[in-house]
Amino acid sequence: MLDATNAFAQRDGAVADEAQRNGIGITTARYLAGARVVRAFNFMGAANFAREHHRQGERVAVPIAGDDAAALHVAEQLVRDAGFEPVLVGPLASADKFAPGGPLFRQIGSLEEMRRKMSGQ
Repeated sequence: MLDATNAFAQRDGAVADEAQRNGIGITTARYLAGARVVRAFNFMGAANFAREHHRQGERVAVPIAGDDAAALHVAEQLVRDAGFEPVLVGPLASADKFAPGGPLFRQIGSLEEMRRKMSGQ
């Protein structure tokens, strides 16, 4: 299951609080028990995705996170098919890095630029 959502307190109430405490990826997986959850397509807004897909030169990197190798492989291909370059941030627990408030949220750039931002450079 590809999770492209974000939890916002003013809209989502208690679920947003739970996601803040436990992590957005872990919270999603808890509500969708048994699903092979991969988080992707939620680090920037829809208008950015519409503008940046299949751009000339280096494609925009899209961070993804998940625990299931097969599900991650499918998500990587979906990201490529949409005109972007996937970058694995880590397991589902690391999805907070590109959720609202995380250091990779709204950080639009190439694969190399995203990797530099992931390493804190």
